[in-house]
Amino acid sequence: MKRYYSLSDYFKKTYGEKWIKLSVDGGFTCPNRDGTLSHQGCVFCSEEGSGEFAGLIQSGVKAFASNIEAQIESQKKLLSKKWNAESYIAYFQNYTNTYKPIEALDILYKEALGCAGIKGLVVSTRPDCVRAEHIDLFKHNHVLWVELGLQSVHDEKSEWLNRHYSYSDFKRAFDLLSVAGIQVVVHLIAGLPGEGKEDFLESVRTISTLKPFGVKFHMLNIVEGTEMARLFKIAHWPMLSESTYIEWICDAIEMLDPDIVIHRLTGDAHKSKLIEPKWILNKRSVLNGIDKCLVARNSKQGIKVLE
Repeated sequence: MKRYYSLSDYFKKTYGEKWIKLSVDGGFTCPNRDGTLSHQGCVFCSEEGSGEFAGLIQSGVKAFASNIEAQIESQKKLLSKKWNAESYIAYFQNYTNTYKPIEALDILYKEALGCAGIKGLVVSTRPDCVRAEHIDLFKHNHVLWVELGLQSVHDEKSEWLNRHYSYSDFKRAFDLLSVAGIQVVVHLIAGLPGEGKEDFLESVRTISTLKPFGVKFHMLNIVEGTEMARLFKIAHWPMLSESTYIEWICDAIEMLDPDIVIHRLTGDAHKSKLIEPKWILNKRSVLNGIDKCLVARNSKQGIKVLE
């Protein structure tokens, strides 16, 4: 039994079976890339819009395909080697998946919902690209939850991320979605330059009080082709070790409301493009380390909230 509320546990509790997310590429861009806000993008975002594993995968390599059904069948084949399932979610993952006219979004979302085995959608987007007009669209297209990349609540320390939105922008989008009954998953990054352990945990405490549907924790990854990679090669700031990251995450789990679903405890990166930290490639080691740390502490999710 896990000492935290995992996404797998949520699916089994809610639907009685495991559901698998299939990452699809909807052909989006981002206002932070097309010149509306910037051409540079967020400093950590890869050339694939942080979606190297989304879309059509052929012989282990991502290939372009505008056909959503072809992408979904490719993802099913890819993931069938790991999981045997009949229920799936289409996950619009990379770039900004609300950054098209409402009519175009409706067509795209419905195309995904029409594919065999798809039970609902997940939409990842920027907080400043969520508006009131999206609410009915999400409800009519069975969007199970919306993922918002926050990374940190500290605007003054995270301005260098070049994300071009603030915590207040995030909170506006979060409130808009929550009031309408749309579930929200929040992304947080540990190990940002200029942020120590207490800064990271302050972000966790802040989000915990909002009680979103879910949270995704990521270690800061330095990936080739990003602005962050260029900066890292110049400044080469210290990265968190695996043991330190595990400690931080266990601290975060302890202060996270027990009803919040933890969707991710460590991030993924393409092996050929990852600069640092190399230890994230051994995902099983990180997850096992978190489990062992919680056992050693005799701890669990929310223990510090419930005190």
